[in-house]
Amino acid sequence: MALTSNNCHSDIDSVIVQTSASTTADNNLLTDTTGSVYTIMLDNRSGSSANYIKLYDAKTATHGTTDPVFCAEVAASGICTIVCASGISFSTALSAAASNTAGTASGGAAPGGTFKYTIYGS
Repeated sequence: MALTSNNCHSDIDSVIVQTSASTTADNNLLTDTTGSVYTIMLDNRSGSSANYIKLYDAKTATHGTTDPVFCAEVAASGICTIVCASGISFSTALSAAASNTAGTASGGAAPGGTFKYTIYGS
C-alpha cells in the first residue's frame, strides 16, 4: 500500500510536552503568547490510576492555587483525544500541569506512570 500526500496545510502549530511520574506536577509554560487549543491527546497507558491535564491562561500559573480554564481526565491504562472545534482561547499565555488529582485549584502529585500529553494549537 502506497501513501499519498493530500497537501493539506494548516495554521495550527504543534506544541508537544511530555510529563512522566518522576516530574513534579508543576506548571509548564507552553507558549507565552495568545492563541487557541484545538486538539489535546492524552496517553495514560502506563498509568495504574486516572490522571488529569489542566490548562491555564497564564505564564506563571501555580498548580494547586491557580484555577485552570480547562481540566480533562484520562482513565487508568487509557488514551483519549479531545477535539475543540471552536478552540479554547488563551488571552495571556498557555500553561499546563499534569496531575493525579481532579478539580480546579486542587493540588495533587505528579501523575503515576508515564503520562504524556500532546497539545495542538495556534
